[in-house]
Amino acid sequence: MDYYQTLKVNYQPAVQRIQIYRPDANNSINPELAQELLLALQAAEAEETVKVVILEGLPDVFCTGMDFQEVADGRELDPKQNMHSYYNILKQMYQSSKVILSRVRGRVQAGGVGLVAASDIVVADQTATFVLSELLFGLLPACVLPFLIRRVGFQKAQRLSLTTQPISASEAYNWGLVDEYNEDTNKSINQYIRRLRYLESSGVKELKDLMNKLWIIQEETQDLVVNTSCSMMVKPAFREKIRLFIQEGVFPWQS
Repeated sequence: MDYYQTLKVNYQPAVQRIQIYRPDANNSINPELAQELLLALQAAEAEETVKVVILEGLPDVFCTGMDFQEVADGRELDPKQNMHSYYNILKQMYQSSKVILSRVRGRVQAGGVGLVAASDIVVADQTATFVLSELLFGLLPACVLPFLIRRVGFQKAQRLSLTTQPISASEAYNWGLVDEYNEDTNKSINQYIRRLRYLESSGVKELKDLMNKLWIIQEETQDLVVNTSCSMMVKPAFREKIRLFIQEGVFPWQS
């Protein structure tokens, strides 16, 4: 693909920068973005000179997960395929021979938390907040949980899912969801790049393969979480909550 509609991709020596860029949709994930992000990650994987992939969003929003507007408008044609596409992105990230470094600023919601959890290194500034709001709409953060549990542990992942309340960058750092947070994320990222660029991709791949054997996410996990998500998304109650939220600004607890 020579160009992207939902991403800004920039190649630098040893580094590929991928910016999620849907400013009119709060950087939410629609089928086009899912397809393009997976393609961009696969392109980086195929490029021998790339050692580090930097994934980032906008200054005020990293990623807000599923595009509710498309659901409300009835444009989401194949929920199961969309869930598989999203999960494949997370799988590509944690299996990659490149170091996936996420720069996080502003809001991170739902599926955006999954992108953070699947990253190798996460650098956030003090504006970052993280929330799993799915239960409010009658959903489960099913595709996010295997990677979130892997990063922060069972209880913290369950707490974040149950409370549906945002946590700050400092709390996310204490949990292990964020590896470093400060005001100057560019400085931190450049410091990481100076060291990571010398790693052999084969060594990174071998390390990740070993780590994945020590903490197993099985192939069956994908079918389990995708089927769970889709079974809830087809329920009329979920569709009605999305419609009220998008069209009338009514939050689930108000309806």
